[in-house]
Amino acid sequence: MLKEYPKFKRNEIWKFYDELPNSEKKFFEEYSTYRKARGISAENDVNDVKRYILQLRYILQKDLRNIDLNEVREITAIINTSWLKTEVKNGLKIDFKNFLKFAFPDWSMRFAGLEDIRQNPNSRNEERINAQTIFSQEDIEKMVRHETQMSWKAFILTQYEAGLRTIETRTLKWDDIKFNVDGDISEVNIYSTKTKKARTVFIKEATFYLQKLKEEQHNQGVKSIYVFPSKEPNVPVSKNAVSMWFRELSQKALGRQGWNYLLRHSRATELYRLADENKISKETAIKFMGHSKDMSYTYTHLDKLEIKNMLKNQVYKVEDLPEVKKHELEKTIEELRKISITQQEEIGKLSSEVKELWGMSERIRHVKWLVEAADKSELIQAEFEKYMEGLPSGKKELVLKEVGSQEALKRAKYS
Repeated sequence: MLKEYPKFKRNEIWKFYDELPNSEKKFFEEYSTYRKARGISAENDVNDVKRYILQLRYILQKDLRNIDLNEVREITAIINTSWLKTEVKNGLKIDFKNFLKFAFPDWSMRFAGLEDIRQNPNSRNEERINAQTIFSQEDIEKMVRHETQMSWKAFILTQYEAGLRTIETRTLKWDDIKFNVDGDISEVNIYSTKTKKARTVFIKEATFYLQKLKEEQHNQGVKSIYVFPSKEPNVPVSKNAVSMWFRELSQKALGRQGWNYLLRHSRATELYRLADENKISKETAIKFMGHSKDMSYTYTHLDKLEIKNMLKNQVYKVEDLPEVKKHELEKTIEELRKISITQQEEIGKLSSEVKELWGMSERIRHVKWLVEAADKSELIQAEFEKYMEGLPSGKKELVLKEVGSQEALKRAKYS
């Protein structure tokens, strides 16, 4: 058995699987069928489960069907001390338990009721999901501007605005979208493989990018039912491809690596905040996010300053202010109003000056044309002199200077 959890290179575990005896391969396939029967329907999720159990097989260095209680405890200890994130460790332990229950009908007696395989109760990964790591609207805009490919721009805004899970975004189909149902607002119909429920959400900013993407795919001859296909048109973009792309983009655009599922967390946080402020109902937030219950605790990431400001807004009201304080505020407001009026008057003056300068610019262009044509036609020369007579003395000199014709200056002889 290995002493620590290894870091696997891409596709390394599947090469290891190919080298296993056929009897083990068959057993793994039977286990995959068992997990499908237990409710895992997405093929990618089934492969993830299989991959994790294969990693445990690699650590044990022998057939998992020959594992004993002490080895179960050793593997659990390796998981606990590994470099894996908390939620991955918890998911791995769940898969480990499910495998042992499938492989050993007498699992309870053989492995002491699997009491040693315990999940970390702090399953929310505060290092990855907190007030500092979730994305602000400014962060979203930076990433969209930094990204060069239309498909990824559309992916960011669709997942964020619609509050979609990553798998829901990856497997989104063109038929799921109804464009411009209300102006530039589009309707997206989602069926969640997690909750087994359908929901309808709306997007606005993403509409433009999705329409551009559809046009781009048409021009390139890409025919796929999926909005975000892989290189194979009838297969959606893979989970790994999305994860690698987003980590690189967030590092370049924001200076820190991000996790694209945080796009959903960021949207949920905004919606549950609005619910707390009574601007929308909490039921609206729950339905939009496709939650089965109130998840405001999980998805509202308030920092200390926000909590303090929230308390201020809830406890201190303007009508409770002393009369003296009210008078001071009213005086300040009146002063600001006067400043605003003065600024508006100054803006009006500047606007008039700009219009005058613009008119002068048009005159200069006309005079240049007249001067260039003066040597060819006495009639145009006469028109030029007549035009100049109508100008004030100061502006005559300005025009002649701009025209740059010394000969015209001599001919005009204006004081």
